[in-house]
Amino acid sequence: MNTEIKKVVARVKEAQIQLQKLVKSHDWVEEARKYAERQGKEVKKLFAPDVEKMKGFLEREKKELERFQKQIPGEVKKFKKFVNLQKKEFENLLNNVRKMSETFSGKGSSRRKKITSKKTAPRKTAPRKTAPRKTAPRKITPRKITKKPQSSNVQEKTDIEGSSISSTTE
Repeated sequence: MNTEIKKVVARVKEAQIQLQKLVKSHDWVEEARKYAERQGKEVKKLFAPDVEKMKGFLEREKKELERFQKQIPGEVKKFKKFVNLQKKEFENLLNNVRKMSETFSGKGSSRRKKITSKKTAPRKTAPRKTAPRKTAPRKITPRKITKKPQSSNVQEKTDIEGSSISSTTE
């Protein structure tokens, strides 16, 4: 067993001596640095076209984003205007529906009065109440009765509206 331990220790000492020689001589460090530089240049050559493409793409996207950012305030104003117009139109429709329901139901219900008191925005003008239209009954005007020559068998009578009714008698 001693001989095997002596052989292992001898190998370790030889490896230690070689390692010390490598550490003392800076040649391998220089070689490693040169190798790393060569590999770095190769990597740069491989990535250079892709990097240029990426830079160009990012510049184009940046310009497009700036253009969109300039458009956003105008679009927001347009959208606000549209929403306000829709709100006014909806309020007008709602008022018309309320007027129509008041017209057809007579007096308003207490529930509707509670809802109107909860409104957040004050009205600028008071809504006009219109009375329901009453249509006049249609007048029936009698027609002028003209006498036709009567035959012996036909008797002519007039009805309420003035139209003639003929009947034959035998």
